[in-house]
Amino acid sequence: MKLRTLFTLAALVFTASVFAQSPSAGILATIVKHYYKNEKVVVKGRQQLLFLYCEKANNNEEIFEAVQNLKLPAQSVKQIRQQVNTDTQPANWQTELEAVYEGDETKIRQKINDCLSVEQYQERRAKLNLNNQRLMIVSKPVLFENGEKALVKVTFYRSIEHNNGSVLLMHKTASGWIIKEHLNSWST
Repeated sequence: MKLRTLFTLAALVFTASVFAQSPSAGILATIVKHYYKNEKVVVKGRQQLLFLYCEKANNNEEIFEAVQNLKLPAQSVKQIRQQVNTDTQPANWQTELEAVYEGDETKIRQKINDCLSVEQYQERRAKLNLNNQRLMIVSKPVLFENGEKALVKVTFYRSIEHNNGSVLLMHKTASGWIIKEHLNSWST
């Protein structure tokens, strides 16, 4: 019993240290747990049809539309605009996704089938010919107010039709990131 408690404590410390180093890992953990908490885990004979887009998508005008509705101070708006315009380097979620898997008790690893590009997703979707497959695309987090708040665009891609998304307003708390609001929600 003591060994199990010690192992759990070590996993929590490791996870907390990874999330403390990278706000993106904490943000991704909150997002995947929020959207996938009710999904069934993969069992023998059942196909898992949930995927994560490996790349951190660059932000666009949708973030600015969400910012307008928030009525933020001018300094915060300037900071957000500058961050979106300068953060265009390619990046991926693989490191953060591995951190989410470490010490996770909600079996997220068994709910996300794979980390794919859009092309790889389309190939798999065409091969199975099922419309219930989903690719979750998470944009680069836009941090503001000294890293205490973030805007993150999340989109679910299925096919030419039946896509949806929104911009999440997230707040950092003592226990991690939480989703405060879904802004500019849309669906096709």
